Order: sequence, then C-alpha cells, then structure tokens
Amino acid sequence: MLALADLTGRFAVHAVWCISDPETFIPLIGHEKAGKRGLLRLAGSTLEDSVDSGKSWLVANPQGVERAVLVFDGFLTLNDSGKIDALIIDAVEYGERPLRLRIGVRYRPGGTATGFKVGSPKVLENDGLSEADWEAFFAQFWLGVKSHHDAAVVWANHLDDEL
Repeated sequence: MLALADLTGRFAVHAVWCISDPETFIPLIGHEKAGKRGLLRLAGSTLEDSVDSGKSWLVANPQGVERAVLVFDGFLTLNDSGKIDALIIDAVEYGERPLRLRIGVRYRPGGTATGFKVGSPKVLENDGLSEADWEAFFAQFWLGVKSHHDAAVVWANHLDDEL
C-alpha cells in the first residue's frame, strides 16, 4: 500500500506541474516493477479514447507491473460548488493483496481571474482502506510529491484548500 501511495504522489505532482501551464494535459500511466518506474503517455485521437485506453491498460496489466496509476484531466461535480476541473487518479496495486483507489485533485486553470490553484487530494473511491490506512497512505503520498522538488513547489505555491 505504501509503495502505491508513493507512486501515486510522484505522478500526481508531475500532473499538477503539467497543468500549471495552460496546455492540454495528455493522460499518463505511471507504473513500477522491481523498484523501477516507467511512464506511458496516452495520446489517442480524443481524450476519451486516451482515458479508455488507460483504463484498459490498468485492467490488463500488459507489462506485469506491481502497481500503476492512471492520471487524466476531468471534472468532479460537487454538491456545494458545482462542476470543477480535476485530475482523476486511478491507482492499482496488483498481486496477493490487490487494491484499487480513485483520488481527485481539484484545480482551477491558469486562465481564470484567480489564476492557477490546486487543491488537496480527495478520496473518490475506496475499496476498503481503513481511516488509519488512509492516514498512512497520504503521509507516504506527500513524500512521493516532495520527491519531485520543482513540481512540489508549484503545488505548494498554488495550494488552495477551499477547492
């Protein structure tokens, strides 16, 4: 679980860094096997095709990795504030104790009056981790975030917990 948390943090912060520039974010898969990480960019003909391809990749696990994360740009609909831009992160741990999670990182694009803002990660889907597990998960997640110094600075400088 902690290795998945670290991987999730590393690729979440990379995605935050990418969206801090107002360019189209290309969905990506970050994966790890035997301590070696890899990155796949999913440039399909449409965003939907790219995301579908990523979801299929997570199910099939064609490279036989131990864990993987799919990160794509989407929207979250919230009761109190309506629809908002968000990075959606599907995280999967394969093996004896499989784990599937979905996390959202809300953000406001740079072209708005308030400028680029990014929120803290929020759990969207949980396959049964306890509250104590989530505390440990997010502690390791933030260590993964901090491992990418330049991107972590962007997240810290634009953090808005009101999102």
